Amino acid sequence: MEFPDADPLNRLKRKDAEAMDAWVAANTDDLYRFLRQLTRQREAAEDLTQQTFVRALKGLQRFEGNCSMRTWLHRIAYREYLRWRKRQRLLPPLSPWLRASHKEFETIEEADQLVRALDQLPPALREAFLMFEVQDLQIEEIAEITHSPIGTVKSRLHHARLKLREALQPTFVEVCYEQPG
Repeated sequence: MEFPDADPLNRLKRKDAEAMDAWVAANTDDLYRFLRQLTRQREAAEDLTQQTFVRALKGLQRFEGNCSMRTWLHRIAYREYLRWRKRQRLLPPLSPWLRASHKEFETIEEADQLVRALDQLPPALREAFLMFEVQDLQIEEIAEITHSPIGTVKSRLHHARLKLREALQPTFVEVCYEQPG
């Protein structure tokens, strides 16, 4: 949920219950989907979503508006995910929980094929790909969330796409990842 003026943000900072409820409701599904894709575990994603909002609400006074609230919230969620992953001491595979609305997935088999290919990517490439292609975050937002240079994010996306092209059928790749223009 973006705030075009400072008033709703000020309401959040004043801990206005109605504003907080609306803000959490507007962002829960997006964050949960993001964390579910990263963790591949429903319970972990639910817990991390909740932890993200707790941290965000505690840190709201420090939010200065240097980035969008969505970017800020995803950065917190990503940090929560990294803490969780460190506690797990393993790298979780990707969830098959991609958005079902992608028209490129003609069959469940194609979606499963993409999930398997994404599972084979190194975590940094997979995370960049998910943030850009599934969460619809801009490259600048991904750089901010991951504390990476913009060039690094672009490189990760490029390498993720190359590896996916190698792993997927040529016709499927042309439909999903052909370059514009």
